[in-house]
Amino acid sequence: MNRLLIQKSLQESSWLLVACACLLFLFCWVNVWLLCQFDLQQIEPLLKQLKPFERFIPIPLEQLLTYSGSLSMVFHEPVLVTCVLVWSIARGSDAVSGEINRGTLEMLLAQPIGRLRWLACHTTVCTVGLALLCGLAWLGLACSIHTQSVRQEVAPTVDISLPLLPWSVPIRVGPAQQVETPLAMLVDSSRFIAPACNLFGMGFFVLGLSLFLSSCDRYRWRTLGIAIGTFVIQMLLRLLSKATDATAFFGYFTFLSAYQPDAMVHFARDNPAAAWWLLVPSDQRTLSWPYALGPLGMTLMLLVGGSLWIMLAAWRFRSRDIPAPL
Repeated sequence: MNRLLIQKSLQESSWLLVACACLLFLFCWVNVWLLCQFDLQQIEPLLKQLKPFERFIPIPLEQLLTYSGSLSMVFHEPVLVTCVLVWSIARGSDAVSGEINRGTLEMLLAQPIGRLRWLACHTTVCTVGLALLCGLAWLGLACSIHTQSVRQEVAPTVDISLPLLPWSVPIRVGPAQQVETPLAMLVDSSRFIAPACNLFGMGFFVLGLSLFLSSCDRYRWRTLGIAIGTFVIQMLLRLLSKATDATAFFGYFTFLSAYQPDAMVHFARDNPAAAWWLLVPSDQRTLSWPYALGPLGMTLMLLVGGSLWIMLAAWRFRSRDIPAPL
């Protein structure tokens, strides 16, 4: 019976999963390719003009002059975030209110199927699909990093030894030359695994919230509206928390404060193991990472929040009455 439930859920969402997966993989691959077409040093004057807006991003603007810093901003791209949100909200809202709206839930529950089993199978399919999307986003980045190259200006130099001193001085001996450098030599693709996990945590939180709203309502359109509206409000609170010091307290009221994929890359630039810290020692906190929770702690907080929403959804779905189809 569990296999039939999972098969039914997969059939209903297979087209959406394939579309989002292909879009995410291609988007991440093309994003890296586009970045390789530009000389990052040429945008330095522009970044200086944007210095007043630095507070709205969790990393210094100078970090955008590095390939790792620029690629970390992919996880804030609207296309990538929208694909994850579309999957989480669409599938989460369809679990209960979608079936009630179509008049099929009463017929399904008339079979020897428990409510918790139905919700568990639906949640499993949604979670596996979400993990696949986030994994493909990282895979698109990794494949593009290992297949692309960048042009760098390299000036030929010769080391001149100083007499009576154990030092040597590099002397430029010719004009700068354009050299093709594999991007994999400049960027480690494994650094983006932690941000991909953070993206999964954010999607899982939204999935749990959508499941809870779906378990409380009977109309899917209303569930979708409330879920989307809640996320928009959370985005506004996040922006307010970054706007001024007086409104920084709004960051405590939004789960998006735990979504820090670009800051994770910047924080672990010198120590890759720092991307998997649960807690950050007080002497290791910086302006780009002032939090007590480490990157792994942020992701776990989102996962725990999503799990709590799923448990509330199971409690509500188990205790509610199923209205008769109209």
